[in-house]
Amino acid sequence: MTRGVRLYLVGSIVLVSLAGCGRGFFQAEREPWRAEAEAACLKSGAVKESADIVRIDPISGPGQCGAEFPLKVAAIGEASNSYGFADEELRPPGSIGNQPRWPVTQPRSNYPQSQNYPAPSHPQRSNYPESAVQQPSGYGTSTGPMSLNAPGVVPQEDEIDLPPEGTDAAGAARYMNAPSYPARPAGAAPYGQPPAQQPLPRLGPAQGNPLTAVGPVAIKPTATLACPIVSELDRWLADTVQPSAMRWFGVRVAEIKQISAYSCRGMNGNSRAHISEHAFGNALDISAFVLADGRRVTVKEGWRGMPEEQGFLRDVQSGACAHFTTVLAPGSNVYHYDHIHVDLMRRASRRLICQPAAVSGDEVAARAQSRSPYANARDPSVTGSLGRKSAAHKREEDEYADD
Repeated sequence: MTRGVRLYLVGSIVLVSLAGCGRGFFQAEREPWRAEAEAACLKSGAVKESADIVRIDPISGPGQCGAEFPLKVAAIGEASNSYGFADEELRPPGSIGNQPRWPVTQPRSNYPQSQNYPAPSHPQRSNYPESAVQQPSGYGTSTGPMSLNAPGVVPQEDEIDLPPEGTDAAGAARYMNAPSYPARPAGAAPYGQPPAQQPLPRLGPAQGNPLTAVGPVAIKPTATLACPIVSELDRWLADTVQPSAMRWFGVRVAEIKQISAYSCRGMNGNSRAHISEHAFGNALDISAFVLADGRRVTVKEGWRGMPEEQGFLRDVQSGACAHFTTVLAPGSNVYHYDHIHVDLMRRASRRLICQPAAVSGDEVAARAQSRSPYANARDPSVTGSLGRKSAAHKREEDEYADD
């Protein structure tokens, strides 16, 4: 009896533990709005499949984890539609396949070149009335030259007096040099000389600085995400990230380093916590931004790094709070000391989480400039060099979790 009670208690404890570990992972079903949001996003055309964005098979489980229309995202943003630039050197067009540059022979007609048809037995009749075909008086056939004057109109005398007929060359020259002949204006160009050609303007936009050209932003490593957050990431990059990069560094962002996209897990990697938005491909963790000139702004070092790095990251985080329902950056809790977390979680209270509170990049950069105007870079390719975080910053934590 005692052994049976003991086994019962042990089994009950195991079941309770499994239920606590799941916290809805393997019991609750995925909310219907998630699949509806994915389908609506794809149908709207906000995200278009391409070589950089490929739709993969649905992810089902374990439990409620997964997505109906997941996407493998290697880059976000559209490339430039320009096929050439005005300041490029002109080059001749290339050949197309194995086709000749110019047609060698004229295409032959499908109809025979000549064919003898029998002469009609009946006389040909004009389609016009005879009165319309008849020519008026004065237009009769003549073997002489055609008159330039209309019939019935008195010919006007020429404005220039010509030498009488039969005049020899010397007389014609004297006649032409007479004062009555209108003189040709001085400096006039002869009729045989074409006017000076002005250089034609170059076609197409100016190429400018390739570091500031607009183009897609690479996502490395490739991320598995749902369509709604891909669409919002595209807007965030265009509205906030790229303008901030141009302002603080003078070049655009060419690549984003991500450390977590789709992952079936609880918040902050805790299996006992509430399920994370990462489990639905509805969240992304960004650890660094790579600029077009090769510089890299890391969240871990740049958040308290050089003034321009701090200003850029604060502006990027503040702009993210206007696009996503959850934004967690260094200072929100100990789990986000090295990345910026963004997601589109829907809450019944419609509460938005933006931690730490959004602050202007100018304000943060000014404070950093006053504290340490110079920074000793350990690695010129990595930004952020004001030293490691103190133990106090490592221990800071608040009530906000990775949603």
